[in-house]
Amino acid sequence: MRMRRGGLAVIMLTLTLMATSANALSIRLTDGGVNTVTIGDNGVGDVNPAAGAVTYIGSIGAFTTNVSTGLSYPILGSLDSPWLELNSVDVTSGSSGTSKLYIYLTDTGFTGAASTFQAAIGGTTGGTVKYSTYFDAANTAFAMSTVLTEELYSGLAFSDVNTASALGLDVPYSLTQALEITHTGHASTSFDAELAPVPEPGTFLLLGAGLLGLAVYGKRRVRA
Repeated sequence: MRMRRGGLAVIMLTLTLMATSANALSIRLTDGGVNTVTIGDNGVGDVNPAAGAVTYIGSIGAFTTNVSTGLSYPILGSLDSPWLELNSVDVTSGSSGTSKLYIYLTDTGFTGAASTFQAAIGGTTGGTVKYSTYFDAANTAFAMSTVLTEELYSGLAFSDVNTASALGLDVPYSLTQALEITHTGHASTSFDAELAPVPEPGTFLLLGAGLLGLAVYGKRRVRA
């Protein structure tokens, strides 16, 4: 039976929507008020054409300069082994009051049943930076239903690594990174933050066994 072109077009559109909905990388910047931008991967406002990368350049309220990039699958990690990375440079100028900027990076459709996650961050700030990470068993973008890690940093330079158990994790699920930046007057903040599963002990054992096997094989070749 010959399929009509209209029916084929509907099937192709449905498959496309299913593929795009399974993985929804997005970045959001807001000052907590009316100044908010939300940009999806390859959506309006994304200046990075690569799939798995979303970049925003522009102002948000008192934060006159912001260059923020979020990375995920397929550039980093995979659906089975999630890896989010968010880096940003944010500057306030000409303001004597206290200003806040909230930056969120989220992605959905992850299927790797990780038991523990690791959140790492490093950067500099002229104010304070609060770094929080979340997962959502309902697989909702930007959902912050379950806290993984949360820390507050101040001073010029900072770096840290925190781990947390993902109790109640079900598949598929979403992951979200949340940064709260606070400046008083003219100040700048820059950071690089990552969120990824901690490899299971079995992974390290397999890696060690593989390396040991290569070493034994190399010795046998040398003796031969």
